[in-house]
Amino acid sequence: MTREQKEALLSEAGRLHERFELSKTAGPDYFEPGLMEYLDKSEGTYDEASGELLLRFESRGTRYSGRTEQIEKVKEGDIIEIRRDRENPFNHNNFLLFTANGKDVGNMPAELCNVIAPLYDEGSLLFEKARVSYAEPISRRSRHAKQAVLFVELKARLSERI
Repeated sequence: MTREQKEALLSEAGRLHERFELSKTAGPDYFEPGLMEYLDKSEGTYDEASGELLLRFESRGTRYSGRTEQIEKVKEGDIIEIRRDRENPFNHNNFLLFTANGKDVGNMPAELCNVIAPLYDEGSLLFEKARVSYAEPISRRSRHAKQAVLFVELKARLSERI
């Protein structure tokens, strides 16, 4: 792991943390559909002493491949399996998200995939646990909604091999 790789990962974690912090101060007049929703569901923290990394992020691509229907069945706390997807034609750094029953519920955001994949592939970043931290199936959303909302909390450990 290079210093630049670590800094890129911590920068993405920082962006998630900034969204969470913004949720504490942003009033209803600050709302921008599609950009400012669910701010409080994101988070990113890193403990330098232990190497523990926590990332809470929104699943992407929930409108495709029957994922909307699968998200109807998940609930907070459900285990999520994160699988590397090197063969993805759009992003060779992709990670897929699956329920404990093996049902596809989306992708990790590309920004995270791009900084996580190199570290994961070389063994510097180990995924310890992932779970559903928030789910809002399309059946509980506005009739104008086009997709379900799913947030995943990933706990990982970064080894210090710089």
